[in-house]
Order: sequence, then structure tokens, then C-alpha cells
Amino acid sequence: MKRELAKNWSIEFQKAIEASGLVEDLERCLTCGKCVGNCPVAALTPSYNPCQVIREVLLGNVERLLASEEIWRCFWCAGCYATCPSEIKYPLLMLVLRYYALEHGAGKKYVQIFKRFVLKAREDGVTFQPGGTQKLEKIKALRTSIGLTPLRVVSEQARKEYQQLFEMTGTMAWLEGLDAKPEAQLRLSFAPGRITGPGKEETSTCQAAEGGQTDD
Repeated sequence: MKRELAKNWSIEFQKAIEASGLVEDLERCLTCGKCVGNCPVAALTPSYNPCQVIREVLLGNVERLLASEEIWRCFWCAGCYATCPSEIKYPLLMLVLRYYALEHGAGKKYVQIFKRFVLKAREDGVTFQPGGTQKLEKIKALRTSIGLTPLRVVSEQARKEYQQLFEMTGTMAWLEGLDAKPEAQLRLSFAPGRITGPGKEETSTCQAAEGGQTDD
């Protein structure tokens, strides 16, 4: 593993994250571990640690975070936010970190599968259309029975307006730009650490040894 050097950490990274307006005051994190204890991903992935991710943002350890597989494990259940005594919006931090990573070519494999879904939604003006003949026929029958059209109807004008939003917000340009960036390799970047039960050796999840080396 590449040796981490403190001189490579960016003191501007936290400002870049907070500039999104979605997450702020990460310094309020108490590293109490309540988020970790309430996180299903941490239960399945010992190296996934919200406390550690926040710490790396505060340190400006950009390289580790961009190469981190862990930031793609969160599925936004918001259990961390619900239990956080400091009310840190950790799910939104994950959202911003992922966008930041994608801008640097990291995590593309996790969004490519959704690209087709988004482009289909743009084409049809409908974000979700049920698939499968049997299921579709059942839905058509149910809608017809209550006086609705068999399927949702989107006017041509509505479709054009919806597509225009994709252009005005830069969504299409952003999606097309994903393909132009070389894909960065991801890895599990943090050392495993978990809180064990009574009578067993305890390791604080928020104070677990880091998965790399640093040098001042």
C-alpha cells in the first residue's frame, strides 16, 4: 500500500465538502460511536466506520477517501443521523463524497448501472415503469378497475419540458462526462475494528487502527 504522507493532506478539502451546503460543522463529531453501532453496513463490513470517514475529511486525507470502497457501502438508511447526538448529516456527507469521487473517476462502476435508468426516464418522462408482462398486466387491470388509464400517460409537451430540465441543470453533460474519465481503482481503505460484547476483548470502532501509514 502506498505510504500516506501528512504533507499530501489538503486543508482545503473540508471547505470543498462544506461548500455544497449539504453538510457542515463536522467538527461537532464526538466519535461516540453511536452511528457505528446503529449502522447495518458497519455490522457487515468491519472496516466501514462513519467516525473514521469524518476524521479523514477533517484531516483532508483526500487520496484515501477517493480510493475508498467504504464510501460506496452506505445505502442511506439514515440510522446514523437518527442516533447522532450532534445531528451530523452523515448520509449527505456520503452523497457529497461520492460526487467528489466521481469527479475524479472513482466509483464509476456503481453509477453506470443507473445511467441507463436515468436516460430511460428522460426519454419517457416517467421515473419508473413496471416491467414483466404478468406484473404489467396486473397493474393495467388494477388501474382500469378504478377508472384510470392502463398506464400513466405523459404528454409530448411534458416529456420535452422534462428533457429540458436535464439540459438546464447540466445533468446530461455530467452523465456524458463520466465516460470521459479513466476509472480509478477502489480498495477497502480502513482497518477493521468493532465493539465486541461483554467479557470479550473490546476494540473501539471509532479508534481502530488506520489502514495506512502516515509520516509528518
